[in-house]
Amino acid sequence: MSTSLLRNQIDSNSFSIIADWAYALNENGELTDVLGRIAMLVHAEAVMIVRISNVDQRARIVGHFGMQTGKIWPPTPRTFAGLVIGAFIKTAKVGSIWKLTESNPFELAGTSADAVDIPAGIAEVIASPLESVRGHIDLIEFHFKHRPAEHNLNLLILLLGTLAVAWGRRTPALVAKKLSQSKRASISRITDDSRCTILDCDNPARLSRSEFRVCSLLKEGMTVSVISESLSVRPATVRSHLSSVFSKTGMSGQVELLHELNRTPKRAMN
Repeated sequence: MSTSLLRNQIDSNSFSIIADWAYALNENGELTDVLGRIAMLVHAEAVMIVRISNVDQRARIVGHFGMQTGKIWPPTPRTFAGLVIGAFIKTAKVGSIWKLTESNPFELAGTSADAVDIPAGIAEVIASPLESVRGHIDLIEFHFKHRPAEHNLNLLILLLGTLAVAWGRRTPALVAKKLSQSKRASISRITDDSRCTILDCDNPARLSRSEFRVCSLLKEGMTVSVISESLSVRPATVRSHLSSVFSKTGMSGQVELLHELNRTPKRAMN
């Protein structure tokens, strides 16, 4: 296949995806399907839409597609946007590209892989803001098993600006509806067996080892700063773990999470 023919095919796919993206954001299509097409176009392992609060830095997944979806034990979706963008999360420009491999080297190289808790199957994470307002920032996040090729990065650069424009014109209630659906699914997964709590019963929320340790220390009454000192990691890393825990459990914040961590399971009451 000639280079020009391949380029035309890619352009055609891109235009089609942009149209379907706009339709999905106006509830005329399934957002997950479009994210899947974007993932395949740029050869990403996973793509997700993430909303991060500017108040408490809590991250919630609005929509997600992963190549492992449909398998018996698919990995639990997790965002690394807070770790990738770090302190610039409130000021990051819409359409800008942020890479895990270009993040603060002290936070990555100076901390053990287990503490940062980046899965072995992820070689690169790219995050790009779609919208930044006073209360929150919405991002699209890509996970790659291998370092993305230059032409895939160039394609992302071409797509992201248009994706952001369409995101700003979405149906107003779209995000609230997606988050509500996600929370109901998460709560159902955790509370189907009300005898269990987050830290027992074979890890019902599928927390990673680092997330489990953070929850254990939080249950003991430790603050984020104390937990970071205890685990010898940066506070931003602790907050990243907490954001992932919130997403996996459907908890609205540290207060609700702490209440759940200290809940007495029914089996202990019988």
